[in-house]
Amino acid sequence: VLKGAAINHGGHVNTFTTPNPNAQSELIINAIKDADVDPATISYIEAHGTGTSIGDPIEVKALISAFETLLAENDSQYKKPFCGIGAVKSNIGHLEAAAGIAGIFKIILAMNNKVLPATIHFNEVNPFIQLENSPFYIVDDNQEWTPAGSIFGDHTPRRAGISSFGFGGVNSHIILEEFI
Repeated sequence: VLKGAAINHGGHVNTFTTPNPNAQSELIINAIKDADVDPATISYIEAHGTGTSIGDPIEVKALISAFETLLAENDSQYKKPFCGIGAVKSNIGHLEAAAGIAGIFKIILAMNNKVLPATIHFNEVNPFIQLENSPFYIVDDNQEWTPAGSIFGDHTPRRAGISSFGFGGVNSHIILEEFI
């Protein structure tokens, strides 16, 4: 189920391929608000994750900023870390304009199989990515996808955010929820 979506443009970027962290954070906040869900119930993020030394840290900083803002606004109950991060690009490469739809297919299959697939070829976190004390962890091994319901005492559907960013500052983010 497509719960929410947002698109925006950074308006200004330093280079054609350098993302704008403020625009990405605003985008993620808008998509989660459009979905009308508690961010603590989103248990996976399919990152755009190009594997670049500049872009990935900016994306993670934007995710952390967006989630921390919304978790505080919602007075959410959660334990850190609660949300896995991965990117299909480690499996199939960068598909340019089809990168976002590849992430959607990955999430639909993961929801169907109730498994978060490993981020293959992952050896160590980029030193510019700081996940400590954040809501996020790298999914480095296949693992059962447990919905956030255990935190809330009820069954919450599996939920995921999917980011897709384009050249020149175009950003999109959607929130998917498993159909029950």
